[in-house]
Amino acid sequence: MAIRSAAVENTSRDGRLVHEALFYRDPPSLSTALLPRFTDAFAAGRPVAVVVRRSRTELLQSMLGSDAARVRWLDMAREGRNPTRLIAAVLGRFADQHPDRRVLVVGEPMWPERPRADYAALVAHEALINVAFAGRALTVICPYEVSTLASHVLQDAARTHPTVVTGEDTWTSLTYDDPVDLAMSFLSDLPEPEGVPERLTFGAYELARVRELVSAHAVLAGLGSSRRDDLVLAVNEVATNTLVHAGAPGVLRVWRETGRLVCEVSDHGQVSDPLIGRHPAPPTSRSPQAQGGRGLLLVNELCDLVQIATRSGATSGTTVRMHMIVADD
Repeated sequence: MAIRSAAVENTSRDGRLVHEALFYRDPPSLSTALLPRFTDAFAAGRPVAVVVRRSRTELLQSMLGSDAARVRWLDMAREGRNPTRLIAAVLGRFADQHPDRRVLVVGEPMWPERPRADYAALVAHEALINVAFAGRALTVICPYEVSTLASHVLQDAARTHPTVVTGEDTWTSLTYDDPVDLAMSFLSDLPEPEGVPERLTFGAYELARVRELVSAHAVLAGLGSSRRDDLVLAVNEVATNTLVHAGAPGVLRVWRETGRLVCEVSDHGQVSDPLIGRHPAPPTSRSPQAQGGRGLLLVNELCDLVQIATRSGATSGTTVRMHMIVADD
């Protein structure tokens, strides 16, 4: 049975997270669906942020006219190039800037041109929103253009959102899944590298070799000096975490994929926090997990895609895979 938007508003008043997948047919229907949400938010004095691709920004700004100045506009192609950074650096930061008010964030996670390599991280991001902001006065609306996206994308959207909006109706998602279990299922089984990676097993006194290997591959891939330094810093941070928190040895693998240079650090440590690297650790915390979490926040800022996979059982361990886009491929 359809639930009208008033039911969602009642939910929003008690300070809980509202997380919706908005299924729309085409650009005009997106404008039609979002206009009343913006109008209600402005009337209630709620801060609004919109994180979408550029063509949708232009559409929505045109629709809002002078009211567009009341919105914080962010480019998802830039802010969400690494989906693993979105919870901390975009949604969390905006919500924290307005701690006493419910905020509205419209975030478009997926469109046909997004690289396939990003997909698992995008689904995990959508699922973990439900964990990261549980109990927070935050409304997150995630548009999905049903006419251009594959059916499995829409099915996964229904699995990661408690409610699905279609036209004027809001439906309770019957396929909504446990967010941690779903996120881990997408992150625990990383695809095998394309080609044969170069491999280095490193110990406590071999971080210099780690940095040299990454730098050499970055030069061969044609990364500029700034991007090369970012990648070396990111891999060094992860390798250091391995030595400090998981113990030696760690394993570094580096390889090229179409349009990307990929570096991966694996160890035998276990990560129990599904949000590690996605939310700021308390600054006074001395726990190894919190320390590693802060380091991974930096890694997420530096790289174009970060995948954090932890496994249990016979093949237990944690893998952090860092991607840099190579522009000339």
